[in-house]
Amino acid sequence: MKARFPGTCTECGGQIKVGKTIQKNSKGQWVHDACSDLKDELP
Repeated sequence: MKARFPGTCTECGGQIKVGKTIQKNSKGQWVHDACSDLKDELP
């Protein structure tokens, strides 16, 4: 998903810029796609 609002990644502490790819982690928090501990599994 693309970020619609600026924010801060709770995993790395880095800035999340509008338009960057983000996803939720196992705690339900929005983080950078690369910082998430969950990986999308395709069938």
